[in-house]
Amino acid sequence: MRHGEAENNVAHILAGRRSEYHLTERGKAQVTDVAEKLKTVPIDAIYTSPITRTIETAQIVAEKIGIDYKTDERLTETEMGSVTGMGYNEILKKYGNLFLKFYQDDGTIPNNMGVERFSAIGARMSNMLDYVAEKHSDKNVVLVTHLDPIKATITRIMDLKPEALFNMAIKNASLTILKHSSMDYTLSAFNVIDISRYPLE
Repeated sequence: MRHGEAENNVAHILAGRRSEYHLTERGKAQVTDVAEKLKTVPIDAIYTSPITRTIETAQIVAEKIGIDYKTDERLTETEMGSVTGMGYNEILKKYGNLFLKFYQDDGTIPNNMGVERFSAIGARMSNMLDYVAEKHSDKNVVLVTHLDPIKATITRIMDLKPEALFNMAIKNASLTILKHSSMDYTLSAFNVIDISRYPLE
């Protein structure tokens, strides 16, 4: 699950791992709506990124479902280094399409910028998935995380081109649903939100 709409989303700021950005009232409502629907599913555990906007999301889900949540660093946001705190348009103007270069993961982003590699995100998310599969076998688990960790998770299952990743929408408070079998994970759905939100977003 991606966190609900946060202040940085509204301001179009690349927040990275900064924790001063909170959920908006709209974001809280988005998460509450999803949490109400998750009440119909038996949930064994909730894990969340340690960033404020994901913790606030997990708190709402946990309260509605009636179980505690745990933080896990493997679910954390992308480290964006020197571009943390910059606006999206500012980044595009200064560096060109840095976001597409990020998904290309070919070393074209200079190391001194301190941006985490997309493949590194995929490695830690795969580690988290393997942990969940072992610890919560045949159980439903909610992982609350961020845009790029979700995209990196999907690439474990689907061989997507950088352009497809760049154009892929993962809305705030959307669900990405994976199913684990003896072989590996399969992707059941992604970007699942209430049908009423699709025309507006």
